[in-house]
Order: sequence, then structure tokens, then C-alpha cells
Amino acid sequence: MNLHIHGTAGSAVVLIHGIPGSSRSWAAVARALAPEHIVVVPDLLGFGDDGPWNELDAEAQATALAASLDRQGIGKATIVGHDFGGPIAMTLYASRPDLFETFGLLATNAFPDTPIPFPLSTVNWPIVGNGMARMLFSAPALKMMLRMFGSTELGNPESVRAIFTDALQNLEERYGHYPAILREIRVPSLVLWGDRDPFFPVEQGRRLADLLQDGDLEVIRGAGHFLPEQRPDAVATCIARLVARTSPVLRRS
Repeated sequence: MNLHIHGTAGSAVVLIHGIPGSSRSWAAVARALAPEHIVVVPDLLGFGDDGPWNELDAEAQATALAASLDRQGIGKATIVGHDFGGPIAMTLYASRPDLFETFGLLATNAFPDTPIPFPLSTVNWPIVGNGMARMLFSAPALKMMLRMFGSTELGNPESVRAIFTDALQNLEERYGHYPAILREIRVPSLVLWGDRDPFFPVEQGRRLADLLQDGDLEVIRGAGHFLPEQRPDAVATCIARLVARTSPVLRRS
């Protein structure tokens, strides 16, 4: 897994991108945090130059991220996941809580009973589901969706389609264990949401925050789903406050 590292000193912050985004989705947030932090932005498996990969689920992504952080000598960090980066962060905590100083989630899903809106629900239709997935998650359709909802960064469309399809067709298997993981998180935590998120309403964020032992919900007014691109300054400020709750200081040679 490729890591993009910004900054030379300060507490470590790991920013995990979602789909259909890419590591570039965090660019403005990373620039804002880098003067006082070491900011690590991974390319997820299937999104960088180190592929192709057969396994793209959250478990495979978390395993690869842990190995990459270990190679960089990052022992503890504030780890923040947006969208699909949220399940990766939760999965990583379940296997490697030693990597977490603080924990953050932005506009993500953590529940198997989250309603699937039309037309995404057609991915689960018998016979035609896979064909609908190819159409809905084609590069032109994804680009149109991003423009509609205020984002510009599109990762590898084939990887996006594989992850979306797998998640939508296997919600219980992929998401059923996350509520239990959230209840076990014992580091200071932040849940950040936009009140105009067209995919996950604020109630989902509140439900998620209620499971955390030391978690706060912050809502950015007027923001949608793609918070790192739409409101990078506000996101960076919230993450900096989370880091300040408790964090070690690292220096890169």
C-alpha cells in the first residue's frame, strides 16, 4: 500500500479515503494539517500504483495499512476514515488497537440495516443485479454522481465497482460486526457529519457516536457527504482538536 506523507514533525495523523474517491480527496486537509503534524494518506489497495489486487474488502485494506504503518515506524496515530475508510478504520482498531491514539469517522456506514436507496438497490435484484452494478458504477456514471454531490476525485472505477457491489450485496456479512467493534473503542473519538449528506443522514452519525465510549458528534452545517473536499478547513480544524485530546509527537529523519 502506497503512503503519501506530508510534514516532518508533530503528532501522526492517518487519513483514509473513501469511495469513489482517492487519496487526493484529502489533499487540502493534509496541507492544512502538515505544518504541525505528520500526515499520512494511503492509497487503498486497488487505487494506487501497487495493484491490481483481488481482495479489496475492509479486512484486506486494514491488514495492508497496518503493515505499511509498521514499515514507516508509526506506532500511534490519530486515524480517521471517510466513507469506506470508516469500515477500514474500525477493522484496523479491532486487530491493532495499539496503532490508535485517537479515532475519527466521517460520513460513513457502520450498520448492516442501513437502507439502500434506489437505484443502488437494483444491485441486489436477481439476474440483473451484476449488470446494474456495471452500469451504475461505470466511470461516466461515477463522474456524474461526483459532480452532482460536490466531489471531483474519482479513484479506479473498477475497484470502486468491486467494493460497492460487494458491500451492497453482502451488508450483513460486511457490516454486522461493526457495532460491537465501536463499543470496544476506548480512545478519544470524533464522528463528523454534514447535515446535507444525501447518502447517510445525521441520525446515522448520532447512532454511531452513541456506541462509542468517548465519542463526540460534530455536524458541519451546509455540508454534504464529501467533507474533505467540500469543507477542508473545517475538517482540518476538527481533526486538530481531536489530535490535541491526547497524542505523541514524532519526528521524521
